[in-house]
Order: sequence, then structure tokens, then C-alpha cells
Amino acid sequence: MKELDRVELIKDRAEYTKRGIKSGAKGTIMIGEERNGYVLVFFDGEYYRNEEGFLLMDEIDVGVRVEDLKVISDNK
Repeated sequence: MKELDRVELIKDRAEYTKRGIKSGAKGTIMIGEERNGYVLVFFDGEYYRNEEGFLLMDEIDVGVRVEDLKVISDNK
């Protein structure tokens, strides 16, 4: 796994559900360097329109254990 790979969470843990993330959630690895078995993932959130009318998506950043992720799109 490396930075900007698209990943899917494959295991539920209390540390993730506290942040609003559950198995099946998809996101992007933002810091590919593994630290103590974890990588930083920005999970896709909800779409919304800002005051200027632009469509944006909020994101939830979570440190996730590498073993709990599956690469779904490799950043080549």
C-alpha cells in the first residue's frame, strides 16, 4: 500500500466506529508511510453544497491498521 491508493475497510473495530467508519467504507491513503502498523486514510464522507454553490465532500481522517484495509485501486 502506498500514498493515494484507494482502499476499503474490511474489519470493524471500536476505534473506527467511534469516528463513524465501518466495514465497507472507502477512502484514500493520504500518508503512505506506515507507523506502528497504521496508515492515515481519508474516508469518503457526505456530499454537500457550500455557500457559493460548489458541490463538496466532507472527509473523515482515521489512522487505520494496514491489516484492516484492502487496496481497491492502485495508484500507479
